[in-house]
Amino acid sequence: MNDRKIICVLLAIVLLLIFSCNPTVRKKESDNYLSEQINDFRTIYKRGIINTITVVNNQECSYSFYVPNDSLLSYPVFILLDPQAKGTYVVSLYQQLAEKYDVILISSNSVKNLMSISEIEKNINIIINDAKLFLPIDTQRVYLGGFSGMARAVYQIISASNLYKGAVAIGAGTNVAIPWKDTLFCLIQMAGFKDMNFREVYESNQTLRNVSTLYMSFYYEDSHNWPVDSIMEFSWLNFFAKNKTNMAKQWINSFYQSTKTIPMRDAWKKTLIYQSLQSMSYNLKYYLSPFNEISAYLNTFESKNSIKQLQNVLKTEQKEIEELTRNFVEKDTLWWNKTIKFYKEVSQKRYLSPLDYKDIRLANYISLLAYSYTRNALQQNRMDWVKKYLYIYRQIDPYNPDMLYFWSIYFAKLNEHKRSIDSLNKAIKLGFSNKAMIENETAFNSIRDSARFIEITSKINR
Repeated sequence: MNDRKIICVLLAIVLLLIFSCNPTVRKKESDNYLSEQINDFRTIYKRGIINTITVVNNQECSYSFYVPNDSLLSYPVFILLDPQAKGTYVVSLYQQLAEKYDVILISSNSVKNLMSISEIEKNINIIINDAKLFLPIDTQRVYLGGFSGMARAVYQIISASNLYKGAVAIGAGTNVAIPWKDTLFCLIQMAGFKDMNFREVYESNQTLRNVSTLYMSFYYEDSHNWPVDSIMEFSWLNFFAKNKTNMAKQWINSFYQSTKTIPMRDAWKKTLIYQSLQSMSYNLKYYLSPFNEISAYLNTFESKNSIKQLQNVLKTEQKEIEELTRNFVEKDTLWWNKTIKFYKEVSQKRYLSPLDYKDIRLANYISLLAYSYTRNALQQNRMDWVKKYLYIYRQIDPYNPDMLYFWSIYFAKLNEHKRSIDSLNKAIKLGFSNKAMIENETAFNSIRDSARFIEITSKINR
């Protein structure tokens, strides 16, 4: 009996040594433990609040998301892209819509302007593959949206992919031919009346509407910004409310009532809004009141004539854009002082005509020109050009954080360190938040170790 016990003990020791010395077994156990940790970490997310997460296998890829505060087995997912990668901010704008329409909302904190389309698509795929591991996503109902530069990316992505069931592009048009998808695919283009890209979006939609009646537009009273949630709801209704008649009824009637206060001089606004409401009614198959009233107005002389007038204004706008682009280099600061003074006086008017809206859009276009020309001049170290362009930039858009950031680089290149840090501080206070851009800017090398520089930049969240 004692011999048998001794043999069993020895056998157990041998087996223990075999398994403990086997690296494959150890790796498998370690991987399982890590996998369990990751899964546990992923299930910590909370419904009804904004969550921010970094992809486990890609620390450079971060995103924020919102999951409705209920318990459905699966949800459609709406991915929104911001040109400055302000994912948390974008989710905060539309989390109530996500709750209302039972949609998972995701926005990247990594994807931003100046990234290639391949990089953007790669990041989106990483986010989708990561999120579907722990979120109840219906991968057959994925929607994509973007603002400004990210809207341009959206056009290219949906042209080459069949993953998405719908898309919204805000503040940018396209000259890309979107291939036919299917009868359910919906593309929505949005822009504010004062948006510098309003004309581009309008003309783009006029072309795309020939491809499909589900290539819709919505225009609203704003400049170049993400629309407020009550405006953005137009896209959510078209994507997610085909079986929610009460939601459509309430929203359409609300906007219809608001148009009754639009004066006759702004008939073009009323017509554009009615065109959008009519197209949404067709999409949602909603033909109750005020559908007949809207359709009747769109057939009136007043409505048709207002659109002709708008289109004439837009033709003039295109010519003036071309002239401003030439003058940006050719004209001196004295000429620009007079020109910018004119545009600022227009923006202060109480009642705006279609021509006044055009001039406000042109003023915003000057700001865009200033950004582009200043950035290129800084890269070429043409400090004489930089000074002129920044002067124009400051005149037309005095509280623009990008403008102040460029002044900071300009002063750093001239070794005016205090003025550089002062400008950077003002830029950050006004919302500049691209920490990676600051870290990669070689002009700041001479002040990077400054205690004040470190203090100021530490306020920016990566």
